[in-house]
Parts: sequence; C-alpha cells; structure tokens
Amino acid sequence: MIRSTLTPNEPVPTRHPVLFVHSDSDVTPEVAASRRVTIATRRLIAAIVNGGAPASDLKAAADELERLADLLEPYARDSRYAGTPGVQRGGDNTAILESHPFMGPSSPLAPPITLTRDRDGARATVVYGHPYEGPPGRVHGGFIAAAFDQILGAAAALSGRVFFTGSLNVKYRKPTPLHVPIQMEGEIASTRARTIHVTGRMLVDGEVTAEAEGVMVTVADDTFEGANSE
Repeated sequence: MIRSTLTPNEPVPTRHPVLFVHSDSDVTPEVAASRRVTIATRRLIAAIVNGGAPASDLKAAADELERLADLLEPYARDSRYAGTPGVQRGGDNTAILESHPFMGPSSPLAPPITLTRDRDGARATVVYGHPYEGPPGRVHGGFIAAAFDQILGAAAALSGRVFFTGSLNVKYRKPTPLHVPIQMEGEIASTRARTIHVTGRMLVDGEVTAEAEGVMVTVADDTFEGANSE
C-alpha cells in the first residue's frame, strides 16, 4: 500500500504542490472503501494476467465484473482533478494524489510505489509484479521510464518552480528483476533560467540497473492553480 511522501510539516523549501497522502487511519469512509476496492482490483489484475483459470470461472468472473461496472459507472468522473479544489501549490493536494497514476492509494493502475523527499532529493521504493513484466522475469522498460519521470519530477519540485517534463533520457544498464525491492534516487543537477536538470538512478541490491537524465521546462507559477476543479 502506498504511504506518504513529503508531509506538509516537513521544512523543505518548495512552493510546488506538496506530495502527501493520508494514512489509512485518517481518511473518510469513502476513501477507505475506495482503497479496499483498489487493493482488490490489483489482486484481480494479477490473477487475470496470463492466468490459468478455466472458461467457466472466467465467465462467472466476467458476469460479476460487468455487474460491478454497472454499479460504479454512474459515479465516474472524467478527470482525477474533478471534484477537488484543484492544484494547491505548496498546499494540501491529498485529494488529487489519492488517485495519482503512480502513487495513488485509490488508483489500481499505480504500482506500489513509496516516495519520500528531503533537502537532497527524492527517493522511492517499489516492487513490480508480473503485470509489469516485459522480457521474462524483468520489468518492462516503459514502466521503468515512467517511474523515472515521477522520481525526477519529485526531485525537480524541490526547486520551488512549476514545470513540465521537457525531455527524459533513460539508460538501461542491466535487466531489472520482478518481485524484488527496487530503490530509486533523483536529485537536481543544475538549474537555469527556464530549465531544471535532474538525474536519477534505479538500484537492486545496490547495483545500478538504470540511470536517467531529465530536463524540466519551467512555466508560469499559476499554470496549475485550480486546474480542472469543480
């Protein structure tokens, strides 16, 4: 289960949206239920991907899933920002991060990433299961690149500036295995007038399996303010 990133009380000088999600004991009944659904959905995805269930069980599962989809679709929204106050730069963005595609406790798409930040950069830990498999027993390179985009962005946010990813270059040094803890690191290498240059590493048992360099392009401070809020 994904936990926290930087909490609102930690003294890191950034005006970028604080990365923080509430613990299971500090959420509304709706969010708690959503997290339960997410955990069950992740289990379901893992069971379906190259599963060996017989047709009769798959048909029964499909019937039940279609019923559940019919139950929940009337409440669906077309953006994870909908129904929230929008992006609060330097403020409380827990409602948005709850369904974040990489960190969100209520997003079945999110791998179980734990991300933290300090004054030196960003750190992450993740274990990828077989739904993320590319070559046999290895994590698909696309998921590795996506994880770097997240960790480098978290590091760049310590600059206090607002930005989009301009470029991301990943070097795959060794195969990254499934089912083991993977560590990631990201830090700011340099800043310029309109760009933030960041670097990162992915490690398994202390060995580097991939490295990345990113260039973040800064934008106006109010670019995300109130984005897609209701």
